[in-house]
Amino acid sequence: MSEIKVDTLTGKTSAGDITVTSEGGAATQSLQQGLLKVWRLDETLVTTSLFSVDSINTSSTTDVSTGRMYISFSNAFAATNYPAVGNVSGGSVDDSIMTHAGSCQTGRDELTNYDTNYKDQPLSYSAFGGLA
Repeated sequence: MSEIKVDTLTGKTSAGDITVTSEGGAATQSLQQGLLKVWRLDETLVTTSLFSVDSINTSSTTDVSTGRMYISFSNAFAATNYPAVGNVSGGSVDDSIMTHAGSCQTGRDELTNYDTNYKDQPLSYSAFGGLA
């Protein structure tokens, strides 16, 4: 078995272009596009305090109102059509979290948590796509 140890990967054709071949060899995928770009896990979501348990590429959070928050990114996305997903914990099975709730922006996303009304609950959020 071989082992490669490196600090930096750089594409041969262009620095930011690294392609990974699928297990069967029939398909390829851009390594950069498949990597998680934003991760946020909040233990509590209270009007006066948004407490992060863990995060990647998150510069700040803003409590907009009950059940609504902005997550601002340290490094912006290249476009507004990045995929994102979020979920809440500690609520009923009918709770839902919606990302891109407002106008989707490259530097931040808006999340809402709604059941029969808006409410604050612990949440997790992740986003993928090309960074600017």
